[in-house]
Amino acid sequence: MSTSLRRSRFSGRAVELDSMESAFRDVSGGRQRSFLLEAEAGGGKTRLVEEFANRLSGRALILKGGCIEQRESALPYAPVTAVLHELVQLRGAPAVKSFVGAEGARELAWLLPEFGENSERFDAGIARARLFEVLRKLFEELARETPLVVVIEDIHWADQATCDLLRFLATRLKKIRLMLIVTYRPEGTSATNALRTTIADLSLSEGAEVLTLPRLRRAEVAVQLEGLLGRPPTPALINEVHARCCGIPLFAEALIDASGDLRRDLPGSLNDYLLRAVRDMPASTAELLKVMALGGPHITHALLRSVANKADLELAEWLRPAILAGILVPDHDGYAFRHALIHEAVRGDLIAGEKVAIHRAYADVLERGPVPSYRVWHSVALARHWYGAGQAENCLRWAWQSATEAAATFAYADQMEMLKLVLAVWPEVDAIEVIGADHCKVLELAADAACWAAEAEQGLAFVERALAEIDVGRNQEQLSALLLQRAVMRQHALIPGEIADLERALDHALDSTRLRADGLGQFSRALTLRGEFDRARPLGDELKDLSERLDDEEYRIEALIVAESLEMASGSYHIDSLWSVVDRARQASIGRVEVLAGAALLRALLETGKYPQVTEIGPAIFARTVEFGQARYIGAIIGSPLCRALLALGRVSEAIETCERMAALDPLPLGLVHVFECQAEIALVLGNSDRIAVAARSLRSLPPGPQVASRMAANLLRFDIESRALAGDMDQSAILVRSALNHCEKQGRVSWPLLASAMRVAVDTNQKDVALKFSDLAARSPCRNVVEEAERLGILAEMSRSTGSDLEAWEAVAQSWADLSQPFRQAYALMQAGGAAVNAGQRAKGAGHFRRGADLAHSTGASLLGNQIETLAEKARIDLRNGKEGGMPKAPLGLTDREFEVLRLLAAGQSNREIAVNLFISSKTASVHVSNILSKLSVPSRGAAAAMAHRLRIVDPA
Repeated sequence: MSTSLRRSRFSGRAVELDSMESAFRDVSGGRQRSFLLEAEAGGGKTRLVEEFANRLSGRALILKGGCIEQRESALPYAPVTAVLHELVQLRGAPAVKSFVGAEGARELAWLLPEFGENSERFDAGIARARLFEVLRKLFEELARETPLVVVIEDIHWADQATCDLLRFLATRLKKIRLMLIVTYRPEGTSATNALRTTIADLSLSEGAEVLTLPRLRRAEVAVQLEGLLGRPPTPALINEVHARCCGIPLFAEALIDASGDLRRDLPGSLNDYLLRAVRDMPASTAELLKVMALGGPHITHALLRSVANKADLELAEWLRPAILAGILVPDHDGYAFRHALIHEAVRGDLIAGEKVAIHRAYADVLERGPVPSYRVWHSVALARHWYGAGQAENCLRWAWQSATEAAATFAYADQMEMLKLVLAVWPEVDAIEVIGADHCKVLELAADAACWAAEAEQGLAFVERALAEIDVGRNQEQLSALLLQRAVMRQHALIPGEIADLERALDHALDSTRLRADGLGQFSRALTLRGEFDRARPLGDELKDLSERLDDEEYRIEALIVAESLEMASGSYHIDSLWSVVDRARQASIGRVEVLAGAALLRALLETGKYPQVTEIGPAIFARTVEFGQARYIGAIIGSPLCRALLALGRVSEAIETCERMAALDPLPLGLVHVFECQAEIALVLGNSDRIAVAARSLRSLPPGPQVASRMAANLLRFDIESRALAGDMDQSAILVRSALNHCEKQGRVSWPLLASAMRVAVDTNQKDVALKFSDLAARSPCRNVVEEAERLGILAEMSRSTGSDLEAWEAVAQSWADLSQPFRQAYALMQAGGAAVNAGQRAKGAGHFRRGADLAHSTGASLLGNQIETLAEKARIDLRNGKEGGMPKAPLGLTDREFEVLRLLAAGQSNREIAVNLFISSKTASVHVSNILSKLSVPSRGAAAAMAHRLRIVDPA
């Protein structure tokens, strides 16, 4: 099956690789180990073996052979023949003969002609025993020279003789340096009893381990796609590929064409591959699979029995072949296709007449009443099936009902889908008579559903169609509602025109109504987002007055949120008041304002440095966005302060996980701003210049909307400065610093993070004139909160570096970040304080600052900063491990300096992949270092090495 032209990046499987590397260490020590790798077709068995083999390069002799799929009967000893062929290619036939002798070579000649004349065979049983013994001797001799890894792939296609040989080798080869790896598909184990017996025997043999490869997670598919595309994939692309491929690596590759675009239709080779097993089914089973393909992702046994009109036992007999072949997966109440792409392929293989008949059968059954445990909404299923059956009026009736039900339960995506069905069948029936609403009203409802479902493109199209139909003179309020809908979608899509829409909407909603209150709240929030606080205040005041006249609690609460947001802009934070607003919204059970109040509270807590409180309540507020159907609409905006708070506290892995959740929502561009900013902030802490640059490119790819133009300009400048400085391009960094100065001087408000980054690099690049201007700007700019005050302290302390660092200033900066529980920023300040102390002749104090800073940096995963601190300490001839002054000692126990770094991270519980990321080396190199450490310490495992390191105090205790 062909896939895309570019090969995907190896992704995931860290746990499995660690297990295999641990087993190889056992093998190197003289113990035979066996590994059974189980994964469905395309699940990555071969790629895992290749990656493992690459990591062993030079440390073992690796021989591979694979079984071949044969329709009639399998080729005897096919994988063994392949192993021997590879061995002859590597060593030559004479060398191999020397291991087994002349008689042994004649036995091997039955498998490979390169060994010359074969032996005479009179008894098949005796001949097989002789062959097995020759192979045993060959592997033993090879393993004496060097550790031997024998890989036998796809044993689900193995013949009986190969199965017998594998069992023989697993039981007879014990105390030799052999690692046997066999791979197979679990769905293939039902083919023969011999295969099931072989797998069972191998798994129970001494030193055997079974690894079942799980499907790739979304983040792992993202890594794979980045390798395929040569650029970061969009969240939407990741979501769609992950949903369709279900985490199967091979299928993910097949869904991307040679140009890097997503295939909407399955490529022919993949489609044929997926349908091959279906077409091998008995006719009755194949027909049943067609019926199931239109029933949804899961179909209950009861529903299938009714639609197929078959008795239970007969239905079971029809289903059994598909279950045994791995096409279907049964559960306690029904069946599902094992893979979404199999489902897609079977559905796509149906012809028009089959679809109409099957849809009609489902609709007839569902009209009798809801089906227990059916995982598709009853009214939604009826609307879909009547539409597929070509029954317009029935479709309209159920689609309208299901749209109403969906809106009541915040299922906005379902509501939009059903309203699209209403619009699709509208020309075929007297719709107004059936549902009691005109076409323009349906478009308005569809636009509203699309807005909340964060489907801005479709929502804007609905609005434009409605505006083209509306009678402006007679429907002022409907016009105003449509303009408000367009404004909010333009805001989230970062499209210009939002303010003009809001102004027009209020012009057409002059009465004291809820509609005007909607417009006032939306307009004031839009202006606040842009930083136009003076324009926003009178709108917020009017909203407050109108909410009282309407006696409406929802708008009273919204007016309070607007007022508190404007207070925050001026530096007044009323945390207790915001808590009461959130509680008031919860008591009123008004989801929209509860989420808005939660967002305001999280922002206030973040800006005032109350990070633990953000991490405590943030997940619950995020969960509420899911309950109210607003996760895609506002989830990334809610997740942003949570991610930033976790990062500030040094909980980097949790911040990464939160950022991945934000991206998985596939938010609109306004939400993506928060996603990409968080990605850059995480990369900055980790010191990864490439990832900062990637996040900056992603930010630039968004529409240049006026809603966040100033914020994005400042952040992009900062990220560019940081990425260039980390990459060592100080000339470009110096140019960017001057651009930052121009930006800061033109803006009415200071971006403190940009000012801090630019100031630091200005000093590093010896631009004293620019640094002085930054220092003056910081000194005269007001601070709205304690975080900004800490930033200002740091900027002023940076200025002292150009003349000789001020120890007291840097100690004050370190203390301010310590008070805010920001270990990364504290570690940087301690590094500068340590240098200042050493320069002032206070070496003991300097050593203490260096040691504390290095500990903090490494504890947060900021290895680059930690290494910088250690380098400064080494230059000052300060030993950070025991605090003694003098020469830096060599790493203990015969380890190299790099091995000691690896040991320290290993003792902290990091995997090879994490070690590689932190030390900016490849995973393969990290693996080699770990193996060398185990050998030098004479310990059998990573855990034993970590225990020794802590026991001997050669690394700091956790």
